[in-house]
Amino acid sequence: MAIILHWAIAALLLFQLGLGWHMADMPRSAVMFAAFQFHKSIGMAILLLSLLRVAVRVAWPRPAPVEGPRWQTRLASGVHGLLYLFMIGGPLTGWALVSTASVAVPTLLFHTVPLPHLPISHGWHDGIEAGHSLLAWLGAGLIVLHIGGALKHQLAARREEWVVPRMMPAHVRSVWGAVVLALGVLGIAFALPWVLYRAPSAAAAPFAPAAPAPAASEAPPVEETPVATASAEPDKPLTHDWAIEPGGRLGFSATVNGGPIEGRFGKWTGKVTYDPDHPQAAKLAVTVQLASASSGDQTRDSMLQGPEFFGSSPMGRAVFTASGFKPLGSGKFSADGALAINGVKVPVTLNFDLKIAEDKATVKGSARLDRIALHVGTGQWSATDQIGAEVGLSFSLKAHRL
Repeated sequence: MAIILHWAIAALLLFQLGLGWHMADMPRSAVMFAAFQFHKSIGMAILLLSLLRVAVRVAWPRPAPVEGPRWQTRLASGVHGLLYLFMIGGPLTGWALVSTASVAVPTLLFHTVPLPHLPISHGWHDGIEAGHSLLAWLGAGLIVLHIGGALKHQLAARREEWVVPRMMPAHVRSVWGAVVLALGVLGIAFALPWVLYRAPSAAAAPFAPAAPAPAASEAPPVEETPVATASAEPDKPLTHDWAIEPGGRLGFSATVNGGPIEGRFGKWTGKVTYDPDHPQAAKLAVTVQLASASSGDQTRDSMLQGPEFFGSSPMGRAVFTASGFKPLGSGKFSADGALAINGVKVPVTLNFDLKIAEDKATVKGSARLDRIALHVGTGQWSATDQIGAEVGLSFSLKAHRL
């Protein structure tokens, strides 16, 4: 158990140090956000394994120290003690650092387990940040001393004084082969963050490791609502009502930390009245259930559905209405309407392509919104340095004439 924990913690520590230094040089982007979230998950894993390592060390006897000069024995004991301080103190200060940040980003460890914030005042943030950074540098130095001491006893000592075999499983035949393998694995662990988290390009994908938003054919069925009936003229009823078919997609896009994210709303309904001969008399009403927002990342989605974003809407929905479609030629249209959310109504223009074949219609379009004007993202999220103000909407659907 001690051997397994020793190498597991060693590999995670090297990976964590590499990831921390790599993040310090990364530009603000979606990739940096993903790296930061994973850094927190690895840190808590190190904390739990280190506490288990302490329990194992207390519960079971360990080998007697190798005989040698007193200064070497004291140095080895000091390095071991400080290593435990680093292994436990590093994750704890990291946890405290996240808890005292001005922007309270929720944490889901490995996208699954929520990590609560510690009840620490924000005034401690700068001091905790300095301590966390100091522990990182101290830990790096201690690891170098620890490896150097082990190699010294391996290279300069008699065979019976070797210490490396005591850190290896009993069935290992080649001690030197095991040493080379261990150093290689630790080196790979340290370099791995530069491979996993590369700087985003202009066409960067959404947050890693989030999955891309489903295509239109993969979207869940759209709830059908009986369409409303409108009149083009007071004395002439307009009967060209359309029912939106299941399988449509209503997506959104935004910029977070300099990188793009994409998502969709899983539940929305629409009412459409449209006569190709009277486009100016068209009527459109769309109701979106805001809690159905999904971007493929649980941490981000919990924020979207929280009280500072979509959860702030008292009705839990957004409603868009428009009257009249403006033909732009070649099957292109625009519709000026209004979007109501959070008790605020703002003008919105939809631009879309409309194709009708017999009694079937296919529609694809987009719109641009200002989330600040809609009060989406309040409090600490009302600034635009991390989350941009502009939000894009995209939609694709099919409908049939009733």
